[in-house]
Amino acid sequence: MIDSIPQLAELPPDRMSTPERMRALLTPGARPDRVAFAPFVTDFSARNCGMAHADVHRDAQASFLAQVRTQEQFGFDGGPAYGLGAMGAWEFGGALKFPTRDSEQAPSVARYPVADEDDVDRLRVPEDVLGAGSIPMMLEFSRLQDRERRMLTVQLGSVFTSAANMVELGTFLRWMIKRPDLAHHLLRLMTDFYVEVARRWTELFPGRMITGFDGGPTEANHLISPKQFREFALPYAREVHEKALAFGVTRFHTHACGEQNANLPSYREIQFGQPDGPPGMMSFGHEVRLRDAIEILGDRVIIAGNVEPTLLQTAQPETVWEATRDAVLEGKEAPLGYVLVTGCSVPTSAAPYNLFTMVKAAKQFGQYG
Repeated sequence: MIDSIPQLAELPPDRMSTPERMRALLTPGARPDRVAFAPFVTDFSARNCGMAHADVHRDAQASFLAQVRTQEQFGFDGGPAYGLGAMGAWEFGGALKFPTRDSEQAPSVARYPVADEDDVDRLRVPEDVLGAGSIPMMLEFSRLQDRERRMLTVQLGSVFTSAANMVELGTFLRWMIKRPDLAHHLLRLMTDFYVEVARRWTELFPGRMITGFDGGPTEANHLISPKQFREFALPYAREVHEKALAFGVTRFHTHACGEQNANLPSYREIQFGQPDGPPGMMSFGHEVRLRDAIEILGDRVIIAGNVEPTLLQTAQPETVWEATRDAVLEGKEAPLGYVLVTGCSVPTSAAPYNLFTMVKAAKQFGQYG
């Protein structure tokens, strides 16, 4: 059988290093040599480097090292980053369950800080934000990024998903209808928390380019309507972005996880970067067509996405090659730039060659003249 996927030596050679490519992507008016590839590899990197799965979420140095080694091995462009999909629970007094099996892709909530309506009034933003929940690990991770001169990132949302992590999800969704005052109170607390985190990061890392990362699955339209998105998600996300950018955060990368097609017009009302600074970025799950994202948001942000992550675990390399080709050719002419990204985290049990196939497809189909 003859391999239909070209050998690495047969692909167009890179004309830029990763730092040069990312710098060109973030410079208005410049263009990189090819499409950059920045997969979400935190969980995959643990197994790839022989580490305990939980360590990439509870040990900043282990997480940083695993991601750096995985980037070195596969040669993609995205650097190490730290964040939690379950953010909000631990930080406000709850507890997390860290993954121990490949089927557990990320930490989950083991104990919610809010059990009933009375708990909402008792809840307060932690006095020591830098000591709350996962924030000490995030800070240690940012210090490693700073020391190694990597892109510096900090999780600043999403407010909606994080607030929904503070109480059982079904309860939160019911409160949005029957007790909106309780839902808004949790959203207010989470907004104030993230604003304070942003303030502290800009004080701790003065003069550094800082990318705020946010986004979450609870905004997806199979859980909430676009009208609910505008009432309960949009105002708080907009506030965090505006205040963080005013403090000195450079730009935002927002991941619209899941099926969020009806929310795309509302995202236009959010500020993603400094005036005259590097553009922000939005990445999308495979449920959102890149052409639609480009049409609605391409003049506001760099567009990123959106190969279905399960393909890396279940599909043959030829299928991954074709899916990556289609994403790159659909996205590469986005007005402010395009980055190839998996639609969500690379599965822990992904076939390593499938990830390498995406690297090769970016080289083959992502070239700019």
